Amino acid sequence: MSPTATSTQAPGRLVALAPGTFRIPERLGLPVHLLGARCRACGETFFPKRVFCANCSSDSLEEVEMPERGQVQTYTVVHQQLPGSAMVPPYAIVRIALPNGVAVQTVMVEGDLASLAIGDVVDLVAGRIMEDDAGNTLISYLARKAQTEKDEVRGA
Repeated sequence: MSPTATSTQAPGRLVALAPGTFRIPERLGLPVHLLGARCRACGETFFPKRVFCANCSSDSLEEVEMPERGQVQTYTVVHQQLPGSAMVPPYAIVRIALPNGVAVQTVMVEGDLASLAIGDVVDLVAGRIMEDDAGNTLISYLARKAQTEKDEVRGA
């Protein structure tokens, strides 16, 4: 089964594929809040979280939530499945510029990939990657084209 942001949830619970990178929503397809860090000394923001600031080397960082909407900076569409990969083509690997200056990379599996373009507004949502041996649904943050009339990103 192809991973999707809207596929139904299996018995068990939602478990982050990379624990600590985002807040787990109640169900698949809902927005995710990525967890980053902001340096208290210089104000630089990072994702994923860091222990030391890459800008000023301070160890005074606080956890912050990242915006859930951004713009596609670049992308590539994958048509061939890599050996051992949980991702089933076609899908796009996308780099997304968030309004706070942070860029994140993830996968887009829904929608018309043929119409995907640089500058498209996307939302970060919880999507199914696979089931684990205990029957839990392993999830990650995936990109989905924004579906609201307010398809703009301030500051990106």
